[in-house]
Amino acid sequence: MKHSLPSTTHSFGPLPALPWWERRRWQVVALLLTVLLLLGIRTQAAVIITVGNGQADYSTITQALAAIPSPLTQAYEVQLLSGSYSENVLINKTGTATNTLTIKPATGVTPIINGTFTFGAGSAYVTLSGNNGSTRALTLRQNSQLAPTLVFSDDATHNTASEILVRGAASSFTSGVVVIGDGASAGNDYNTLTQSWVYNANPSQLPANLVYAANAAGGANDAFTLTRNELFNFTRTGVLVSGGNGDGWNISNNSIYYNASATPTSAQTGIDFGPGSGANDALVSNNAIGGQAAGATGGTWVNAGTQNFRGIVMSCGSSTSLTNEVMGNTVSNVSLTGTSSAALTAFGVDAGRNELSGNTVSGVSNTGTSGVNSLVSRATTVLGSFTVSSGQLMVVENGLTVVQGNLTNAGILNHTGGDMLITGNFVNSGTFAQTLGDIEIKGNMTNTGQFTCSTGKVKLTGNGPQTVSGGLYFNLEVNGTGTKTLTNNATIYNGVQMLAGVLATGRYALTLDRLANLSETDASYVLGRVEVNRTPSAGTVEDFGGVGLEMLPAANSTLPGSTFVTRITGTAPVGAGGRQGILRYFDIDADVLTGLDLALTLRYLDHELNGISRANLRFFKSSNGGVTWVNKGVSSAGAGSPAGTGYAVLDRVDGFSRWTLGDINAPLPVGLTAFQAVREGQNAVLTWATATEQDNRGFGIEVSTDGQNFREIGFVAAEAGNSSTARHYRFVDASAGKAGLRYYRLRQDDRTPGEAHYFGPQKLVFEAAAPTFAAYPTQFGSDLTVALAHPTATTATLRLLDGLGREVWRQEVAPGAAPQQVQPVAPAGAYTLTATVAGQVMRQRVVKN
Repeated sequence: MKHSLPSTTHSFGPLPALPWWERRRWQVVALLLTVLLLLGIRTQAAVIITVGNGQADYSTITQALAAIPSPLTQAYEVQLLSGSYSENVLINKTGTATNTLTIKPATGVTPIINGTFTFGAGSAYVTLSGNNGSTRALTLRQNSQLAPTLVFSDDATHNTASEILVRGAASSFTSGVVVIGDGASAGNDYNTLTQSWVYNANPSQLPANLVYAANAAGGANDAFTLTRNELFNFTRTGVLVSGGNGDGWNISNNSIYYNASATPTSAQTGIDFGPGSGANDALVSNNAIGGQAAGATGGTWVNAGTQNFRGIVMSCGSSTSLTNEVMGNTVSNVSLTGTSSAALTAFGVDAGRNELSGNTVSGVSNTGTSGVNSLVSRATTVLGSFTVSSGQLMVVENGLTVVQGNLTNAGILNHTGGDMLITGNFVNSGTFAQTLGDIEIKGNMTNTGQFTCSTGKVKLTGNGPQTVSGGLYFNLEVNGTGTKTLTNNATIYNGVQMLAGVLATGRYALTLDRLANLSETDASYVLGRVEVNRTPSAGTVEDFGGVGLEMLPAANSTLPGSTFVTRITGTAPVGAGGRQGILRYFDIDADVLTGLDLALTLRYLDHELNGISRANLRFFKSSNGGVTWVNKGVSSAGAGSPAGTGYAVLDRVDGFSRWTLGDINAPLPVGLTAFQAVREGQNAVLTWATATEQDNRGFGIEVSTDGQNFREIGFVAAEAGNSSTARHYRFVDASAGKAGLRYYRLRQDDRTPGEAHYFGPQKLVFEAAAPTFAAYPTQFGSDLTVALAHPTATTATLRLLDGLGREVWRQEVAPGAAPQQVQPVAPAGAYTLTATVAGQVMRQRVVKN
């Protein structure tokens, strides 16, 4: 009915203008009224609908939902009053952030919904809550093995299931207790399952998967949040995310464990996150996998089967901006007890790009042959500093594994494919085995375990000094500034490529295997000791792997057979026939050392010329380890290729020993032609001779018992200082107490202070002098004189024994050349005086008056 009110028409003149503050006051009042009106609308109480028996508005949840409009015009709350509902519930109501729909138990009620609860087509901003004042007061239960319990499907969006118990028995590998399923066009986006328990409905009927996500229809399921839940008791997978799922997934702070009475024997995985190559911006963090209770506690999760167990496996996109992060997760208290080749893998990256940090593996074991893999990388894996603990394995099979920090291996690291980059240090106390792929290291290498690279390459690319582990390398590449220094002997199977920087061997050796080659430049080279073995053939140039020595045996030459070459660089041979050598020489040993006929080529780097002109280079040969040298001339010489190298050739070489290139014009201060050490009784007689001397002050004579640490025992002044004729010298070491090995060397000093030059060493062996013991007079009163000498001992024990062998007196003394007075206190009688020194006992009969 329409009502019309009478009205009177009035005519007004112009209203008077109001002051500005009056106009602004009314504008402020109008604004405040508008705000109050909006606040009243927003705080309008939700419409309460009750469901249950008795006085409830509706008897079923489906009936209550039918009475609610869609889209929602205001907030609604459905309260469950009964203890049990047996129905499948479909949510198709569309709400907003303001107009929401909440379904929850009434205060004091703990209902069970027996059936499947679905957030379906049109559902948006709907919350299923189990909080009625206490947490998890609502249970969803589905006993059928053919159906899920909780479903998000057909473009469900912004829906939440919170603080509920979700129990199911779905046995299909392509289903789960909770299913995030097919979309219609946009996918199921921004849905949440939080603070809930997802587990088995029946003790004897475990589900295959607890949470299963797959979308074969429209759109992609984006931004699903699975947080703060407990997921337990399943036969296959705790969380399985497969194709059709998209960006922004968050799986965090969940506990995945197993405490059912039946011990599992099937393959099990905690989190299998494999949405596909287009899915990025995933966060898998702070999840605990293992044990029998939340937080991977309560005992050990035992799997007695013969199939693999996996903690977290990632297979997703490769974005470097929308990164996929796996951080702070724990795999703990898991034991695979089957006797098979099954592996226990804590973390695996199968595809895409994933950043891993702060994850831990502890309390895990596998009685099978494949052990415990802390990490298996088959894609792009970015790690922070990472440790492989003792008893665990890390496997790199494909892709690129980047360690942004230090990699510490105390277990087993198998590099079977793909590449590795370590930006920090690589510390290996376990076993490292590389069978394919490259490993690039920018920090130091420290190896106290086993280091083997049977294929692939190790790259040293740090900008600065690096230490380099000894071990077995297939390929070694140096491509970083500074000096890289070996910490142990290294053997190369295939090749060493020097691109930038220097590789120093220090006191160790770099050995080239039978097929290995060395590539160097004048700016990047190996400094120190390189060893190689080859077998030259007639008419064929043998280059010994590129170490700078080449042999060409004549067609009718006797062949040297197996030839072992040691190259030393960085050190100029001393006394090369009275000439100065380049910073390189070769020691050559072979099955046949004489009767040869071959051309010998020595190649060098320009910085090794040591100030010598190419035109002045000559071959020098030493047959006594560099003590004396013979000028062998040169057949040809010149600059080499590439630039920065040179060579010299000598034809008709008939024997081997030590070879170098020296300067024909610049003599050394002393040209030593002989140095000899011989024994004469307990003395060492040293003799030497010089061919020439220049500014020579004399010779220091030094001795060592270990060949490493020398001390000076004498000095012989030069006879002339400057001389072009032969000079002869002699020194006798008559010091007492010489025993065992003694090494003698000469140190030549110039009159002008500068670098000393060393010759030798020469080795002698001295037998230790026999100990002596005497006491007199043999019949004594109070004083007894003891003469006791020993070549090395510093203490001795004197004892007086009676006729029954009992000790009646004892005194500690020091053996020495001078006799000592002692006053044994004992009754008169016959005794045996013993002296025990260095484990040896000497005796003498004495009588005390």
